[in-house]
Amino acid sequence: MKQTFLATLIAAFSVSAFANTFQHQSDASFGWLDTSDGDLQQWTLSHRFYLAPVSTGNQAPYAEAGFLSRSSSVNAGYNYLNIDTGLVEGSISGWNIGGEYKDNSHNFYASAQLIELNGTDDRVVLLSGGYFIQSDWLVKLDARHYREDGAGSETEYGISTKKLLALENGNFINIEAHYMDVKGDDESEFGVAADYYFGRNIALGVAYDWTSDDVVNADEDSVTVRGSWYLQPTLALSAAVVFDYLDTSEELYQLGVTYRF
Repeated sequence: MKQTFLATLIAAFSVSAFANTFQHQSDASFGWLDTSDGDLQQWTLSHRFYLAPVSTGNQAPYAEAGFLSRSSSVNAGYNYLNIDTGLVEGSISGWNIGGEYKDNSHNFYASAQLIELNGTDDRVVLLSGGYFIQSDWLVKLDARHYREDGAGSETEYGISTKKLLALENGNFINIEAHYMDVKGDDESEFGVAADYYFGRNIALGVAYDWTSDDVVNADEDSVTVRGSWYLQPTLALSAAVVFDYLDTSEELYQLGVTYRF
């Protein structure tokens, strides 16, 4: 009986691991930060369902299959944060739900995301509308509307882009950038990132995020070094280190796993 059950699990995994398409993607991650006053731990779970099958049979990186597929999707996630320091002790949890609209029959893009914090009236709504200038290059306008518990609401606007470059040696480079005008503040948020794909499976990248009133001179900033490894087209491991996380002058470490079926 045990051998039959084990054989069934192996067969199911093998079929999923070597399949050329998927419609579900589940992600889980754990992050931790140690300070002189205590520590912070973060758990995140999310799931995305694509309305049409996403192919991994082309020569593009496995991590970019969802971006290149032009398949619309819906997603949901849960986030739990535990804080234990000399000044603050407790936990915060929240959830998000949203979706992306895109299609191979046209170049238009749209997305929406609702984020709620449990036990409060805090709410964030993210909206984007964009256009695929090329099949692997998206430019979009972004809006961020947030309402703080017991306070008023604000809406902020920005722009972002993502481009996947194919190199002659068979590798790829992913380039991203974003800007957001912070409401009620003289500063704005900026960010740039690049990931180098060694073939289809392995990626190593760096991201730089900062706030400034003149683009060049950063008042607050953080650097993220990140990487991912697709052991199979449907199974990946990821890791990242964020330096100066949330202006704490400390490093946030993150580990994650992705499974597709």
